Amino acid sequence: MTSGRSDVVTRLGGRPLVRTAAEAVPRHRAALTGTVASVAVRRRAVLPGPVRIADPRACLEAVLDDGTGTVTLRWLGRAQVAGIAVGASIEVEGTVLDEYGRRVLLNPVYSLL
Repeated sequence: MTSGRSDVVTRLGGRPLVRTAAEAVPRHRAALTGTVASVAVRRRAVLPGPVRIADPRACLEAVLDDGTGTVTLRWLGRAQVAGIAVGASIEVEGTVLDEYGRRVLLNPVYSLL
């Protein structure tokens, strides 16, 4: 991914480091700053039958809005994460995944601003 704007994309270990949600693409590292727009606890369904594939534990999902777009943040196995609430300003870092057209960061490193 190349961009004519050096303030948007820099390099991390030879790979692009995306700085805005609008430019976040799957399998690239992203360092984003924005506001938490929504927070929800999701529980996975346990499938019937002898083989239990899905994990019934909770995960916390938050939507980060940086003004250019949104990215879903997901912490697996957590029903809450300290400081993550609607309206909180945070900085996150992680690898972008594509989940049915949504951009997702799994277990991102974060800091409150």
